Amino acid sequence: MRGMSNEEFLNTYQETFLNSKYLVVVSFDQHNLVKTYQSSDSQLTALGMLEVAKQQILDSMEDYE
Repeated sequence: MRGMSNEEFLNTYQETFLNSKYLVVVSFDQHNLVKTYQSSDSQLTALGMLEVAKQQILDSMEDYE
């Protein structure tokens, strides 16, 4: 979803996040650093989730063409 502040985004999806089995969060901070956090202790799970996220984002971009 576009156009939300970070606070609005977190408030909108907080329940979904809290009810999730695993989370992977990628942030771009005010110093232009990309940081990644994960709740799973499996790096393979996190990488798989990021690949799925990448494909979902690409698919949503095609919907706007």
